[in-house]
Amino acid sequence: MNVQSGRIRAWLRVRAADPEAAAVAIEPYFTQGGDAWVIVRADVVDGGQHNLVIPVDVAEGDGTAWDTVLGIVREAAGVQDVDVERVVSYHPTPTHKAHSYVTAAEVEAWRVPEFEKHGRHPQSPGANPWG
Repeated sequence: MNVQSGRIRAWLRVRAADPEAAAVAIEPYFTQGGDAWVIVRADVVDGGQHNLVIPVDVAEGDGTAWDTVLGIVREAAGVQDVDVERVVSYHPTPTHKAHSYVTAAEVEAWRVPEFEKHGRHPQSPGANPWG
C-alpha cells in the first residue's frame, strides 16, 4: 500500500557514542507531541552501522513537527549521525493490524490494562487513531 495518510512515518537509524544514553535522553519525549508527532520508541540495536533505531510518526502538514522530531533525536546525548528511512508502503495495511508478542515476564513487570496474560498484543502496535 502506498502511504497516503497525511503522516510521515519513518525509521531514524542513529549512530551514537552511547546508544543507551541517547535512548534515555529521548525517552521523555515519548508522551509529548500530541497528534503533531510521535516518537514511538528507541531501540538499542547491534549488527550494523547504526546502534539505535527510532520509529516516528509525524503529521505531514505541520511544518515544524518534522524538524522538532529530528532536533530531539540529533540533540540527544552522543548522537553522531541520523539516517532517515521514510516509509513509502507498509504491510500489513492498515498498520494497526501489525503483530507483536508480549512475554509473561513483561506482563508481570509492566502491568497495562489490555494485558492480563502473555501473547499477542490485541491491537499491536496500539490503538493508533491516525491509522
